[in-house]
Amino acid sequence: MDEVPFYEKPEWADVVPIPQDDGPNPLVPIAYTKDYSTTMDYFRAICRSEEQSERALELTKIVIEMCPSHYTVWHCRQRLLKALNKDLTDELEWIKWMSSENPKSYQIWHHRQVLVDHISSVLLPASSATSETASSLITAPTIPYHELPESQQKAARDMVKVELDFIATALEEDSKNYHAWSYRQWVLTHFGQGPWWEEELSYIDGLLELDVRNNSAWNQRFYIVSTGPQGFTEEIVRREIEILHRAKHPLSEVKEFCEGLVSRTQANFSPFLHSTLLDIYEQEAKEQKKAESLSKAKSEAALLAEKIDPIRKKYWNWKKTQLNSITVEA
Repeated sequence: MDEVPFYEKPEWADVVPIPQDDGPNPLVPIAYTKDYSTTMDYFRAICRSEEQSERALELTKIVIEMCPSHYTVWHCRQRLLKALNKDLTDELEWIKWMSSENPKSYQIWHHRQVLVDHISSVLLPASSATSETASSLITAPTIPYHELPESQQKAARDMVKVELDFIATALEEDSKNYHAWSYRQWVLTHFGQGPWWEEELSYIDGLLELDVRNNSAWNQRFYIVSTGPQGFTEEIVRREIEILHRAKHPLSEVKEFCEGLVSRTQANFSPFLHSTLLDIYEQEAKEQKKAESLSKAKSEAALLAEKIDPIRKKYWNWKKTQLNSITVEA
């Protein structure tokens, strides 16, 4: 790598750096490194002059690799990429590397979304592509996949495959990467009601076979089922219920563990503990017709309403009334 800082090179001699102005008496000045501070001084100068050049674009890359979460620099880079009419293929490769180095940086995932959104609007001119943040998903498809000619449908399928494979690689490293999952949902939705919706279920099945406790995968499954083209049909609901039945793990498996926690002062005030016990006793009352279990379930509901979780008092009281519909043996 070039060991000479860019600001010491002759091609930057015409730029007058602008120091950060924290006022005459900054209360808690940030201890930036000299290299970062100087780099930002040059970045401020480029921004003030609104320079649109290759060196300005390179400067944004330098700053981002120093501080991947600097959203102002990302915005500047996006404007420069558009102004300079750059080939975004190289940008996607760079982002691929950046995401592997900084997998939890929201700005990196959002930047890739902006790139894919722009590329899709060029390759699929029949679409009405609009920019949305990865955390603000649209409910209607941006691209009317089934209205596109076959050549554009193929282009859409190819783009979706590349993005989903890219995201899957990130999830192999961290299956609970929130930004990766958010971006995955955006990709599925953005390209419309294509075959990837059904394929996504197969992908989720694979994740759950590896780890049935992967809550992110379960959340994605619910998103696919509830948001996908088919919607909540009776057939789909029955299929999902059957999937849960296959697990064959009754709540009673954790009964002894939960009851053991009640004796611990700290745990005894946990609404999560007592709501779980309520579910366990309710299930026992329904399946085994045990009056003792029903009584315990009602006691847990009353305890949650009055002492442990009074902010949801109305819910727990309603839950208690629902328990009255359970028939048990005397």
